Amino acid sequence: MARSARTSMTVSFVRTGERRYVVRATLGDGCVLEMDPAPGYDPWMPHDLQHFLVEKHLGIAGAVFGRLAAGGTAGTFHPMAEGRSTRDASRLRRKHAAKDARLMPGQTADYDRSERATFICWQDWLQHASDPVLRARGAEMAPAARALLDRMTPDERAMYTAARRSAIRSEFERVSRRWACLAVGESLSESW
Repeated sequence: MARSARTSMTVSFVRTGERRYVVRATLGDGCVLEMDPAPGYDPWMPHDLQHFLVEKHLGIAGAVFGRLAAGGTAGTFHPMAEGRSTRDASRLRRKHAAKDARLMPGQTADYDRSERATFICWQDWLQHASDPVLRARGAEMAPAARALLDRMTPDERAMYTAARRSAIRSEFERVSRRWACLAVGESLSESW
């Protein structure tokens, strides 16, 4: 689960409505890819922001954000084509889609690994939150998180050390505070 070779990327999470957001990735070469709209809005932290933090901290390279950093589209992002002709925009989309199809063919299991990790880390953060409503939400999710952990291989389960969970909880707390304060039209950006 090593990180991708290309690591220069900034990802922005833009609040575009009361319950809407967009994810915009700016690669090191200046190419901008976007997912609009992005699924899984949450007032504390949208689902894709959770994935970003988990994939980054656990080094899951073959899921969404590792593939973006490597120049792919992860099947859900589209190159921004502002200022380009229709023909050039179409060529750019085909180029990125083709590159995505070639990227990390042996790492398709990372998508599932990322989903499991994100659920486990989100539940862990909620269960440790200071807000009693969030703690109750985390307690409701605890049986599902335990079941996920029980079904994992020992190698995958070993990723969830107490130190890693604590570090990810701290990151969730830091970023959640920033996200919850954003007004419509504002964004937060994180480096990959």
